[in-house]
Parts: sequence; structure tokens; C-alpha cells
Amino acid sequence: MIELTKEYIDHLKDIITEKDDAKIKEILDELYPADIAELYQELDLQEAIYLYLLMDGEKAADVLMELDEEDRHKLLKELPNELIAKRFVDNMETDDAVDLMRELDEDTQEEIFRISRT
Repeated sequence: MIELTKEYIDHLKDIITEKDDAKIKEILDELYPADIAELYQELDLQEAIYLYLLMDGEKAADVLMELDEEDRHKLLKELPNELIAKRFVDNMETDDAVDLMRELDEDTQEEIFRISRT
């Protein structure tokens, strides 16, 4: 695991501000899902969403499951259902997908299930 020092986090935030996708992807590739989930604690919601959109589906799903339930709920609330279905649910182990779906309201569950079946 990498040490998430203030300098490291500030550097990452600068890269996010610059929208340097290539550099951020390089950094994300070096981090384990648990590291990224820990990093999420230091970012505002928009910064976290930006990072999630740059991750491949499998890694994004792994990171999502590493987040605590409250943070996961905040993130999912801000993302479109189609994105949740295609980037997270479709890339999760079945038991993780079921756990995630249980955290969502019934209407959201139905829409995600419909989307992931298409």
C-alpha cells in the first residue's frame, strides 16, 4: 500500500484540477483498490467521480466495494443508473453485485437490472 501523505494528495488534486487524464490513469494503475478507496476520503465528491470515470470497469467495481457504505451511497447517488449498471454491476462478482443492489432503492434497482440485461 502507498502512503497517502498530504503532499501526495495535494499533488493528485493538482493533476485532477489540470484534467491530466493520462497522468491520473498512470497513478490509478499503480494503486490497489483499497488505496483508492482510502484516497476517496481525502477528495471531494466531484474529484472522486472524476477518478472513477477514468478507471476501467473492473477496478472501479473493486474500489466501490472497498468504500464504506456511506461513501459508496454518496457516490452512487451522483452517478447515472446506466453508468452504475455498465461500469460497476456488470464487472462485479455476483455476491458483490447483489450486496450493492440491496443498498439502492427499489426503483433504482429495477432500472439498473433492466439496463444490465440489455
